[in-house]
Order: sequence, then C-alpha cells, then structure tokens
Amino acid sequence: MTTKTSPRRGADADAASKQPTSLLGELRELAGSAPARAGAACWDYLRVAAEADDRDLLAALFAQGTAPQLDGDYEGLIASKLFGIPEAALLNPVVAVEPGWVGKSFDATTATGYNRLNRIAYLALRAAVPRYSGWVRTGAVYQGFRFSYRVERAALAPFVQVAAVTYTDPALGNPSSKIVPIERVRDELVELVPGVYLGRALMSSRTGEIRVIGYFGLRAPLREVNR
Repeated sequence: MTTKTSPRRGADADAASKQPTSLLGELRELAGSAPARAGAACWDYLRVAAEADDRDLLAALFAQGTAPQLDGDYEGLIASKLFGIPEAALLNPVVAVEPGWVGKSFDATTATGYNRLNRIAYLALRAAVPRYSGWVRTGAVYQGFRFSYRVERAALAPFVQVAAVTYTDPALGNPSSKIVPIERVRDELVELVPGVYLGRALMSSRTGEIRVIGYFGLRAPLREVNR
C-alpha cells in the first residue's frame, strides 16, 4: 500500500526546501505575468513558516525585502510567536487559540493608519487599557492604536529600506500603559512580492535597547494585486 502526498503538502515541501533568495526570485518573476498566483504562493509560504515558527527563515526573507508602498486595508497573519520579552509566555498561548489581530490599514495621503482587531482582542485590550478612547468599529472589525509611517532605514540589521510604523506621536492619541507599552513598539515592513509584505515587530527597553520580538505578514486584496 502506498501513501500519496497531497498537492498542497507537496508544494509546501518543495517551497520549504528552497533558499529564500531563489524562491523569492522565482515568485517575483512569476509576479510579472501572474501577480495573483505569485501573491497566493508567497502567502502560503509565509503560512508554512508561521506554522513552523521558523524565525531564521522569516529573518532571511525579511533581508530580501524591498521598501513597500502601502495604502488601504491589509489582511494580517501572525507569522511567529512572540519572543525576547517576559510577556511572551503569557501572550503566546492566547494568540495560538484566537489571533485577535487581523491586519492593518494605511492612508498614504496622511501617512497614518491603524491596527485592525476582532471583537475578542478589542474586549481584551479595552479591559487592559480602559482609558483609551480611540476605538472605531467597522462591521466586525475594531480599529485602534493608530500609527504614523514612512519609508526609512531599518533600525536593526539588515539595514534595508522599510516602511517604519511608529506609535509615539501624541496626535495619534495612543495610551501609555505598562500592560500595553505601545509607545515602545516599532513595526518594520518590506515587500516580498507585489501585494504581500513581511513585517517584524521591534520593542525598545527602558534602557534604549531595541530587539525583534515577532514577525507578521500582510497582504492586499486580490483586486489591488491584479491591477
């Protein structure tokens, strides 16, 4: 009796066996003629890396990214467990059960945006930061924790050009909280293929040390990729 490998698992295994540089090269070449297919394949690759919590692979992919141009709503994928912070042991089991962060939205005109959360995450954060009043509900999505962003050099190696997302501008109205230290968070995003982006979350300590604490993915709606 023989066991057949499903096409999806076979494709994932083939992708996982390739070096990030060669794989991205192939996907970027494919994006020239079939951007939707390239985007879907790249997103699947990020999912495989996320399931394996493969931080080395994610770091290698990030190093190959290019500066993105972001505008509109983007679906999110938590691509790794949190690491390097004391809160990781508490937060990772919660995220594994119900990833409450569902993406980000960007407004290129104002160079600002916000995070997109489901109801469970909204309720948890509202309880954790009760004084924060910046929530806006759109259907099943709760918008909050506004940010500003701009293209600049990454804060840590590899020092590629990134879309740097910061939360410190007082005009954004973000809370200052020991439980949710959003003012110490910086997100950096690169484009892997058109419509698919890899981000890393950085956190600065009170002494000024900056470290990577996690990775995430974003993808644009297919209608935008196919333009």
